[in-house]
Amino acid sequence: MKTPLIKDAAISRLLDRLNEHLEPGTFDIVDHWEADLCAIGIARTDKPGLLVYISTFGHYDDTFFISLELPPAAGSDLPYAPAGEQETKTFKELLEMIQKHLNL
Repeated sequence: MKTPLIKDAAISRLLDRLNEHLEPGTFDIVDHWEADLCAIGIARTDKPGLLVYISTFGHYDDTFFISLELPPAAGSDLPYAPAGEQETKTFKELLEMIQKHLNL
């Protein structure tokens, strides 16, 4: 049985908006940060190593902090390879970054 996702209201609203704009079945919600109520991950369903970490902590309205992750390099002991971080200014910018990084 899957545990219900318990997150800050800003994350819940964000997930609702993403579900409205992204093709169903193309992404999964990943919660490697269960203790962080203001963070969530979005990963490609068929390539879970492609992930966008999103945080709403300390952000207002439609601004977000994102960190892009790639699968680790062969032989790496790390769980992922960093692919950049940035602050987004609008939901549209966030959506475009997710679509570009996950190739959706």
